[in-house]
Amino acid sequence: MVERRFGRKTRVPRPGYAMVSVSARDANGFVHHYDDIEAPVGSLRESLAILHLHSSEMDAAHRGEAGA
Repeated sequence: MVERRFGRKTRVPRPGYAMVSVSARDANGFVHHYDDIEAPVGSLRESLAILHLHSSEMDAAHRGEAGA
């Protein structure tokens, strides 16, 4: 493992994988942080594409509204 500046250790992903940190803010403003996930790059791309397609900004763009 690789040593970080603050003494924590970080993992290095295997070839074809990526280390992903996930944080999500819910409707009440609470932020949820998840541990690092080692995910295949292909799955990561598909997941991000799905999230993008279902985003409120994409809905607004399809309705012809201007984004802020």
